[in-house]
Amino acid sequence: MIREGRSEDRAAVRRLQQYLPEPVPELLDPVAGGELLVATDGESVVGYLLWLPGEPVYVAELVVHPDYRRAGRGRALFRSLFDRLDDGTAVTLRVAAANEGARALYAELGFERVAVDPDAYDDGTGYLLRAVVD
Repeated sequence: MIREGRSEDRAAVRRLQQYLPEPVPELLDPVAGGELLVATDGESVVGYLLWLPGEPVYVAELVVHPDYRRAGRGRALFRSLFDRLDDGTAVTLRVAAANEGARALYAELGFERVAVDPDAYDDGTGYLLRAVVD
């Protein structure tokens, strides 16, 4: 199930951040202005999508616990985000060039590469991707 994140989800989300190559914990602080969607299995938070409103909308973090990957949760988190946005809204995100699984998901969701940043990550190149909600 996908739902809006709650303050009581923050500890579980912080634990999930360990699966990111370069997490930004301060983005979870309410003053950062991010919006949180979570994927649950029963009462447990097993994934999340953290996005920042704006033009374009920026997806700052997407994580699904390894035990729950390849079951459509990442896709469902994005669909939930897209459902909240107006048609024509641009959405951007950054992904490590080496992360083929994530890149495949993003391509399936309509994201296209708009820039290459060779220094995006400590360990390599990143791509800036963009999609438009329809």
